[in-house]
Amino acid sequence: MQKKEIKKITTETKQNTKDDVKAFWNRNVCLTKFIKEKEKGTKEYFQEGERIRYKYHYYLQQLFDRISQEYPNGKLLEIGCGMGTDLREFARRGMQVTGVDLTENAIDYTKQHLKIFGLQGKLLVSDAEKLPFKENTFDVVYSFGVLHHTPDTQKAINEAHRVLKRSGKAVIMLYHRRSLNYAAHRILDVPFDGSRKDRCPVERAYTKEEIRAMFERYDSVDIKIDYLFGTGWKFANKLMPKFLHRALGKKIGWHIVIEAIK
Repeated sequence: MQKKEIKKITTETKQNTKDDVKAFWNRNVCLTKFIKEKEKGTKEYFQEGERIRYKYHYYLQQLFDRISQEYPNGKLLEIGCGMGTDLREFARRGMQVTGVDLTENAIDYTKQHLKIFGLQGKLLVSDAEKLPFKENTFDVVYSFGVLHHTPDTQKAINEAHRVLKRSGKAVIMLYHRRSLNYAAHRILDVPFDGSRKDRCPVERAYTKEEIRAMFERYDSVDIKIDYLFGTGWKFANKLMPKFLHRALGKKIGWHIVIEAIK
């Protein structure tokens, strides 16, 4: 059964272009659809985005703390910065941040976001598969839930490796195929991102074994599973105790979090 599913995803991916992906994310800048009753681009708007994101992505703040302690004042690149919520957290912790995104709308949001909070960062429209940076530029390359949406995920992972300094770290989240969330999405034919009427044209999920092969260029690779389910599972989130949600998330969670050292 899994082999048929993998073949289907690969076929769908080849039929779509980078322009299709860009058009989708220009319409659906990450997180914006969940922010209600706040004026776009205001401080309150971005604060509401922060509240929603870290309510469900509960492990991220600890991850940010640890990365910023490991690479104090380090140069960090975020690939796929969306509306800039995570990039702002790294900037707050004293890191020198650069954010790239495939879409103009995301970069516009992030520029406004950093400006409102008095933070600095370099921002530009760019393709994850062809980064406009020299080799050995960044201490950290961070990308959360992005690279499984580009037509050539392997090429993007290799680009992250190229622009990292020696002993630098890539911190990348990819979707987990052997997860509760994956099974539910496939059974119900619900897209990973977007809606049935407007679904992301490239969507993939991986196993830990596949990911180890994809990161073979790196000197060391640490893989963790987390995040059972989130914002789309409102009713289940209310019913399930937090301790059970988090315990199951580490076994059959939707996020594979990779920390790879060059």
